[in-house]
Amino acid sequence: MELRWTGRSAADPVKGWVPTEDFAIVAADVTVGAIVLRLGDTESLRRYGGQVGYCVAPAHQRRGYATEALRLLMPIAVTHGFAELWVTCRPGNIASRRVLEKAGARFVEVVETPAGSDLFARGDREMCRYLPEL
Repeated sequence: MELRWTGRSAADPVKGWVPTEDFAIVAADVTVGAIVLRLGDTESLRRYGGQVGYCVAPAHQRRGYATEALRLLMPIAVTHGFAELWVTCRPGNIASRRVLEKAGARFVEVVETPAGSDLFARGDREMCRYLPEL
């Protein structure tokens, strides 16, 4: 399995979004998902949004791809100057929580999302915070 760089997304200062490095998750030359590294160290990212986002297509889930992608992303994060990397997920997202735990991330806490945030607007009232070892 490998990560293939697919590009960089620009920041959106109006929304408070930082630029990202975007990667395809590729297994046996098939793209099975995507993972992004958010190139910022804002309080909002650290506490709620996370500095990493990932997804695996339903047909390829439960094969360890997200766990391995997260492991492969860690050295890339270090090259971007990260000393720590926060990853968040919804408390009810058991699959993501398992991915993070299998990748060696330490559960830190559950936090309430702030009213007025994008997360709150879409119905996410709490987020779990994890800290992977770099």
